[in-house]
Amino acid sequence: MQWYAVYVKSRAEKKVNDRLDQQGFEAYCPLKTEVRQWSDRKKKVQVPYFSSYVFVKTTAKNRLEVLKTPGVVAFVYWLQQPAVISEKEMQSVQAFFNDYAAETIAITHYEPGQQLRVKHGVFEGKNGVVIRQQKNRVCLQLEQLNCSLSVELSKAQVEAV
Repeated sequence: MQWYAVYVKSRAEKKVNDRLDQQGFEAYCPLKTEVRQWSDRKKKVQVPYFSSYVFVKTTAKNRLEVLKTPGVVAFVYWLQQPAVISEKEMQSVQAFFNDYAAETIAITHYEPGQQLRVKHGVFEGKNGVVIRQQKNRVCLQLEQLNCSLSVELSKAQVEAV
């Protein structure tokens, strides 16, 4: 028995996970809670962290049964072979999502000119203005000792004021 990643139809991750469980496979689809806005209300919904992917534990012989499951499109391949995920890696992924609350894992976007506070590090407690941002980093302008200082920090080190 080995872990594999399967590509599934868009927005079918939870259904495919349930179907695989019903067929006796061990399936894993980590979910996060998001608040979605409709025209008349807000609602908390469960959405997958990995859009269009579900992890499944199966044997090489039973891969065809997984592919026959409604909603499953294909196995994820690496070097012309279905990508095998080691048990240790899968346990690490599961432990990570079990240990951290959904609210602590977020992709944050900051606008230039927005005020941020440094949560930890050398400049802990200092406020700054966003100059620019990249994928995981943000460049802040800090006012210290009557001079302007530009600092590039990880987004995990800052929070909105």
